[in-house]
Amino acid sequence: MLGRLFVLAALCWVTVSAAAAPPQPRDESLNQYIDMVLDNLQVLLLENGLDPAPLPNASTGFSDVILGVEWHGEAWLYDGWLRGLATIYRSDDANFITNPETGGVIGFSTGIGIGAMQGHYVMLAKFMDLGPVCDVTMDIDGASATFDAALNQTSCTFYVSGMNVDRIGHISVDITGLGLLNWIFEIVVSLVVNVLELFIRNMIENTMESFINTALDSVDLGILGPILGCSKDVPLQVVYVPRQ
Repeated sequence: MLGRLFVLAALCWVTVSAAAAPPQPRDESLNQYIDMVLDNLQVLLLENGLDPAPLPNASTGFSDVILGVEWHGEAWLYDGWLRGLATIYRSDDANFITNPETGGVIGFSTGIGIGAMQGHYVMLAKFMDLGPVCDVTMDIDGASATFDAALNQTSCTFYVSGMNVDRIGHISVDITGLGLLNWIFEIVVSLVVNVLELFIRNMIENTMESFINTALDSVDLGILGPILGCSKDVPLQVVYVPRQ
């Protein structure tokens, strides 16, 4: 009888201990939250003219020796655009970042990706005062980045603490209309690739930050709020509705 009472008491203690343990946030809930944030971000990018996004003008020089005389030319890229930034999506499971001393959640980290992108430039090439106007088309095999956010427990919102590009996919460039200036093809391709890589990296790591913070603010943490230690406890809501 005493043995049965001991077992019953032990089971009751385990039950009470489990009930008293603080609830732990679930990563799947975080995944859903981030998916909603990125849905809102897609709309913000479209509404603010960043898909397609205008590309910066650029130019490069080149030269060739003809009949012992060195001639110099230049190629200008203008009226450029890049489409596809609004395909941004969560590429990995999100993980909570916790305080090693208290165990409380202080942020999250996840991987994000951008799908295939396409771009276009008009190019004017001049050599010996002559030259064609060409079409430059670009295809980019996506990009990936690490997205880190910190938790503001007062407002119960996350904010961007780091956006770091991990990979920019292969960039293919096609130029039509060069004619006799086909020999500058590789020179122009190198220029286009450099411009695109810098532009995509800057867009993800810098320009997007304010838009992501706006998207983070627009989606409340809902039931995750009290679990994360926030005082704000409001129903989960979406401010922006993704376009179909």
